[in-house]
Amino acid sequence: MSNLTLRLEKEDWDRVRALLEELGFKGLPKDYVVWYLTDGSNHATLYFSGTLLIQGKRAKEVKDLILSSLDTPENVSVGCDESGKGDVFGPLVLCCAVIKPEYYKKVLSLNMRDCKRLSDEAVLKKAEVFSSFGEFKCRLVEPKELNELYERKKNLNRILDELYVSLLEEFLKRYPEGKFSVDAYSSRSPFDSRVSFIHKGEENLAVATASVLARAEFLKWIELRGLPKGSSPKVMDIARKLYNQDKEKAKESLKIFFL
Repeated sequence: MSNLTLRLEKEDWDRVRALLEELGFKGLPKDYVVWYLTDGSNHATLYFSGTLLIQGKRAKEVKDLILSSLDTPENVSVGCDESGKGDVFGPLVLCCAVIKPEYYKKVLSLNMRDCKRLSDEAVLKKAEVFSSFGEFKCRLVEPKELNELYERKKNLNRILDELYVSLLEEFLKRYPEGKFSVDAYSSRSPFDSRVSFIHKGEENLAVATASVLARAEFLKWIELRGLPKGSSPKVMDIARKLYNQDKEKAKESLKIFFL
């Protein structure tokens, strides 16, 4: 039995259910899902994350039918997100992903979603596939540079303001008709009316894609150096020991403003 997934935008949830019902699927009760439908041998489960799981011998056929029924956006969508903001070790990575109309369904098929819902392995794999056809740009701020920026700004959100404005500049020029979204990281937006500063940004396909790309870049950096992720008490202890041993060296691998 095949198990396939794709991402469904919220506005398509009812439409896809109706399509499946036309194909002979019937709804059955199931906890913690938007809906569950089956034709007896094939199954479709939509989760609140927007992930549609299709199971059965006809899974590929059903997935292809669903994708072919969906509308393709007229304009480019650009979404941005960051990774590493809450990790003691490693860089701060900002990425903007471009979802062109011709690749929209391909990205849905990849089931791009918030990287926090994915394993590290899945993040790296999805990022690799997207980078083989999609357009994106990332800004990796090494710990040393980030520590220097923080000494001047004293506020991580204001650093993000500056970095995002710079990162988005060329995309705003290249795609004047595009739809731009940034996952909100503070209470106020640093952008003009062309850019939406959205909470729960992972619900936006382009933002979710950017979150995966940013996390992949962060993971590659951290794994190459054998450093720990997160900011648990154990990780904080390791960071403090390194800082006490050699303060200048520590600035090259960790965010000293966490200490």
